[in-house]
Amino acid sequence: DDLGKAYAGFIVAWTVILYAGVVWLIKNRNLPFIKIRNVPIAVTSVTCLHLYLIKIVLAYTTNGHFLCSLEFWIMSIYLPFGIALFQANLVQLHSISDQQQKLATSAASVSTASIASRSGVRGWWQQWKDLPQIKKSYTYIGIGMLIQLIITAAIYAATPELQGDWRSFGNVPHAKGQALCRKSVAWIPSAFWQLAWSWFFGLWTLWKIRHIHDTHYWRLGTWLSVISGLPGTPLWIAAVFCIQFKPVNIRWVPPMWLAPGIIVMQVVTVFFPIYEAFISRAHMRETLTLIKNWEEKGARSGEPSVTSGDASNASVGISTRSKEIYSMASLEKALAVNPLPLLHFAASKDFTAENIIFLMRVREWRQAYISAPRLPNTDALTSDAKDLLFRMGVDIYTTCVSDILSEFPINVDHNIKVALDDVFGPALEIQRMTLSRETSDESMDTMWTTAKTKSLNSQSSKDAKTGSIADDDEQPIFAQHPAVSPLGAARAKIRLAFDAAVFDAAEASIKYLVLTNTWRKFAH
Repeated sequence: DDLGKAYAGFIVAWTVILYAGVVWLIKNRNLPFIKIRNVPIAVTSVTCLHLYLIKIVLAYTTNGHFLCSLEFWIMSIYLPFGIALFQANLVQLHSISDQQQKLATSAASVSTASIASRSGVRGWWQQWKDLPQIKKSYTYIGIGMLIQLIITAAIYAATPELQGDWRSFGNVPHAKGQALCRKSVAWIPSAFWQLAWSWFFGLWTLWKIRHIHDTHYWRLGTWLSVISGLPGTPLWIAAVFCIQFKPVNIRWVPPMWLAPGIIVMQVVTVFFPIYEAFISRAHMRETLTLIKNWEEKGARSGEPSVTSGDASNASVGISTRSKEIYSMASLEKALAVNPLPLLHFAASKDFTAENIIFLMRVREWRQAYISAPRLPNTDALTSDAKDLLFRMGVDIYTTCVSDILSEFPINVDHNIKVALDDVFGPALEIQRMTLSRETSDESMDTMWTTAKTKSLNSQSSKDAKTGSIADDDEQPIFAQHPAVSPLGAARAKIRLAFDAAVFDAAEASIKYLVLTNTWRKFAH
């Protein structure tokens, strides 16, 4: 009838719209605010939920011509698994917020996993305690999914009605048997995940994120998902077991009470990031227009450019009542004078603290490079100064660039990333082999303090007197590990590309990203 056609038309249209959004997510998965949402888990969650949604929306259209046993497995597997994966995706909001706060507090994010061997129960327990909270949450959710699968299989094996044996109902026709099968109490555990998600885990999640006010609509999406799912399971149970719902059930089958919550979860997962991308691009165009207008105004009045050069040459300051605040000069002045408010905003709301930390680190590194001692009558750095500056560069690479060791690597173009890998990657490998956990921790904690407090001139006085320059091909940066000495002289060499401009391309890319995204939000 017309209602059956309407249900079918709706699910076809919604499937097309939903997976158009999924394709967009996959194509734009490298955008920073999409990458943090874990696209593979998000897409898998949406697909599991959608398979169940198709079944319940078409329940009226198919008019009972769907095996009760197959429907049981769909509701017991796809629904709980989809909700579980959705939970895993939302867990990242609280986890990333905590990690960003720690990153901003320590201004470092270095992998310091112990290399000591561990064995036995105590070793396993220590490894478990060392796991990040998000991985523990993934483990709990995975165990819950396994338990759900085992329970579903056990219920199916112990319930003849689900297997098509309806003798317990008496001598009933096929259609009647199917209808009675769908009212069995064996179905109640299949809705456990939805009930637990909405009334227990969901409310607990809302409590945990109550102080988070992010700019990615993640908190709003979590609230909408939990609130929309609260009525689902209670109404489904009431519709199945209360005779008063019979007139409603004719056109709105009991599982359809779960549909609003499922659709909201899909909208939050797929279309909130798309909306954020649209808003972000609109604001970016607005920001660039303001900057262009200010450039043209400065050119007509003979003032220096405010989108390039250092802040000391700019004639504008930070003013929330002027378009000047959106200029590069204002961003550079904030980084030079007091970057902590911007860092706090990036960590607590925008989840981009790694970008600000990178800019702060590079600025400090460049100041150290400029003030480093040179050999007499030349601009060449002394050997010790170059070694220390290279170690500082390796620390920046480890903290902010490396995909392996950095919790939040900066998002730069592939060519820029490859260039930094070529310069610092070999040294990082030698460092990982030669430094114990204690040494690594100590070096990372003291390196920047040393760079700021210890005179480079005093370190290089010997080289300055002799006028010698260490040979890049012979001078190792890290001590050779005894375990690799029989294989040859494995050394971390300072590459020719290591100079004052080694971070320039990455810095320019991140500055532009911060200017058009984080800085705009912070200034607004």
